[in-house]
Amino acid sequence: MKYRSEDVENLLSQLRIEEVVGDEIELKKAGSNYKGLCPFHPDTTPSFSVSPSKNICKCFVCGAGGNAIKFYSLYHKISYEEAIGELAKKYNIPMKVYGKSFQKQEENEKYYKIMEEAHRYFQENVFENRGRSALEYLTKRGVTPKVIKENQLGYSLNEWSGLFDYLIAKGFDKDDIIELGLAKAGEKGIYDAFRNRIMFPIYSISGRVIAFGGRTLENSKEIPKYINSPDTPIFKKGRNLYGIKDKGSILKKKNYSLLMEGYMDVLSAHSYGFDVALASLGTAFTYEQGELLKRYTNNVIMSLDMDNAGQMATERTALILKNLGFNIRVLKLENAKDPDEFLKSFGKDAFLKAVKNSLEIFDFLYEMYIKEYDLNNIMSQEKFIARFKEFFKNIESVLERSLYLDKLSKYTGIDKNLLKGTLIDNNKYQKNQEKNEIFFKKEKEKSVGVGILEEMTIELIFSRIDFYKYFFDKTLESSFSKKIFYFFESLDNDEQKDLSKELMEFIKNENFNDNERDEALNLLIKSIEYSEDRKSQELLKEIYKSWFLKELKESMEKLTDLIMSFKLKSVEEELRSEMSFEELEEKYKKFRGILSENNIL
Repeated sequence: MKYRSEDVENLLSQLRIEEVVGDEIELKKAGSNYKGLCPFHPDTTPSFSVSPSKNICKCFVCGAGGNAIKFYSLYHKISYEEAIGELAKKYNIPMKVYGKSFQKQEENEKYYKIMEEAHRYFQENVFENRGRSALEYLTKRGVTPKVIKENQLGYSLNEWSGLFDYLIAKGFDKDDIIELGLAKAGEKGIYDAFRNRIMFPIYSISGRVIAFGGRTLENSKEIPKYINSPDTPIFKKGRNLYGIKDKGSILKKKNYSLLMEGYMDVLSAHSYGFDVALASLGTAFTYEQGELLKRYTNNVIMSLDMDNAGQMATERTALILKNLGFNIRVLKLENAKDPDEFLKSFGKDAFLKAVKNSLEIFDFLYEMYIKEYDLNNIMSQEKFIARFKEFFKNIESVLERSLYLDKLSKYTGIDKNLLKGTLIDNNKYQKNQEKNEIFFKKEKEKSVGVGILEEMTIELIFSRIDFYKYFFDKTLESSFSKKIFYFFESLDNDEQKDLSKELMEFIKNENFNDNERDEALNLLIKSIEYSEDRKSQELLKEIYKSWFLKELKESMEKLTDLIMSFKLKSVEEELRSEMSFEELEEKYKKFRGILSENNIL
């Protein structure tokens, strides 16, 4: 998304840094400032300082900090622009989006309106006479009218095209309705995708309806029990979690989540007071869902179905969560197939007891694996130990691996060093495969590897293309930076412009891999922070000086002439004093002149 610098400045002026930071970490007053434990490194003494007067924060150990937007983006591991949008919504400060992103937002808005109207239609059906079968089913499952309203459940009528006809009458476009997966085109015409189903709305983090899950009321085995919206322009099922709407602050405060399998599990948990219950959306749990959850907590109690498929799903999900650094426990619910059935059969206290008796993930896996092997047989014992390889691959912490080895050695009576050889030394830590494929593709593609100075230079030039003239002759180390500088070279550098369109065309036509493409767009977005003239001028001076010092240091390392060394040393001394950009340029020209005179260039 693209925001005007004046709108961003207005947002910052209205945000209270102590409130933004204080919502995430505990702060204590320290004179005119506030202090707390730094959330960006292991901190035992409060080293994170918040200054309301300057409207900034900073850790004096690791250096993390910045303004309220920067803090929020770092804390939640989201982009600067996403942080702008979330903070504006959270604190009810209007923000406009511009450029190409604004066009995309407008396109998405029409989809949101269709989904909202469809949701309204489904909700109204539940309490009408034609929705009696849905209400009877929900009542039988212990879902009260209060829970129905609180969770905004609905019902899709047992009609061929009831929703489609309703939306068309409201003036919505046929193709848009189909694209959202609400209707399908068949030989007999267009028909509703959801028919005779309990409808569960799925929300985005910001609270918009983006998809639906539908539970059939038919008894036929030929009809899928649950169906979900397909991926659409506003919904990617592997990136969202059911039940997360309005739960962010609750998850952070309680600092744990109950991860379940189905919609009814989550509804039951919420109705019994377990408001941190979430579920994946009819698919295997994904790395992206784990990243989303990690914004709010590092602690997960898993409570998936108790059948074999549920146990295997627990194992798969646990490996993803462990790879992300979660602390994981697993519920064992006796005499029930899922949390919904357990809660309704045995009540809240029994569920709390099950939480108290939950197994740490390693113990759960140990119990699960040992049922499959006879440890009195050597070959079987080897296979049993090998089952833990994937688990250990997904643990990065050396201490944590050592503790798990101690436990496995104690349980099996096998020497820890022997286990270490199999599970650690010959089983190197590997990042989760899904993480590699979706985010970094490190096994398939070369990393961008751009240095911080080159990165900041590119950001600066993206904010002001006319600044390219100060850096066009720099020696670049990254092939990515060289490609971007080739892009700058092809542009008219005499004016500020929106580079989005040109950059997209360039990326399309040049040899960019996915990592480089993402990096280029990320730097383009981040450059918005420097679009204000004063900020870009200040940054220009700092970056120009950094390149100057880099070249100065490299030149001094090559020298054997003592007199020349003294000359360059005096230039370095001069750079320590405060000067204008024009004076800095003159110093640089003097420096280049010295190198030229002595045939060093």
